[in-house]
Amino acid sequence: MIQVKICGITNKNEIEYLNILKPEYIGFVFTKSKRQVTSREAKELCDNLSNGIKTVGVFKDNTMEEILDVLNDIPLNAVQLHGNEDEVFISKLKKNIDVETNIWKALSISDVDNIKRFIKFKDIKLIDNVLIDGDNPGSGEIYSLDSIGRLFDENCNVEQEINYINRKYNFFLAGGITPENVVERVSNANSIGVDVSSGVECMDEKGIRTKSFEKMKKLIDNVRKIKSI
Repeated sequence: MIQVKICGITNKNEIEYLNILKPEYIGFVFTKSKRQVTSREAKELCDNLSNGIKTVGVFKDNTMEEILDVLNDIPLNAVQLHGNEDEVFISKLKKNIDVETNIWKALSISDVDNIKRFIKFKDIKLIDNVLIDGDNPGSGEIYSLDSIGRLFDENCNVEQEINYINRKYNFFLAGGITPENVVERVSNANSIGVDVSSGVECMDEKGIRTKSFEKMKKLIDNVRKIKSI
């Protein structure tokens, strides 16, 4: 089954919607962003979250102390790193967090060398998940998926081949995903999951962008219809 992460959660209304829709993951942004929340705000939201929905904290070039402080306040299921965090930083982070807390690394589609490096880091369990995004995360910009298959094929060997029968490209896809294009983009990228934020938002009566129940429902319904790749 293709997994869904709805990112950039900021308020209780969104939590109520997600408790009904039940994506696999939701994300809280703890770095500079229009969707940024504090650890206290995220904890209050999590206190109202249904069991079974996993939580991901999004960071970008935060210090080790900042990440650990958030984890002390709220037991996240995963830490998602969007900045220049290298293997030395990640290795140190891994030693300082709970063994049950996963580490995800988000990479730009245009950063080919880093994608190849971190695919290998995933194989040796330095990281638990790779997320591929556009050059401007959170912008909703669409980018070409033509190079993704080639990048992952280069890292597939005979020993691993049996693990790629149903999910050849083991990563989450982000950037420019909407309810209308999610089936096409997942099929073209052959990903195991999607990470969506702006693509399921609308403007409320106060002119503030917020998650739309209808858009999230349509996206999740469409994803659930995708057959195993």
